[in-house]
Amino acid sequence: MEVSNEEPEQTTGLTQGDLAVATYALAETYNSYLEEYEAEDYGELNKEQMESSMNSLRTAFAKFDAILKAMQPQEES
Repeated sequence: MEVSNEEPEQTTGLTQGDLAVATYALAETYNSYLEEYEAEDYGELNKEQMESSMNSLRTAFAKFDAILKAMQPQEES
């Protein structure tokens, strides 16, 4: 997978901005689930399914975040 630093409108490839948006969306979705979980409102899920979904969201967020951090230029000391 090739990731570029171009403007999203100028490329059909995946950009750092795209990854940042995906990471933010995952974080917001997780936070929404967390609020529901703490209120013991699992919607159509049971508690175990909600926990599993939250774990999947947390894992995906960590992966996207790690990719973004790895793509940033390293500061020279």
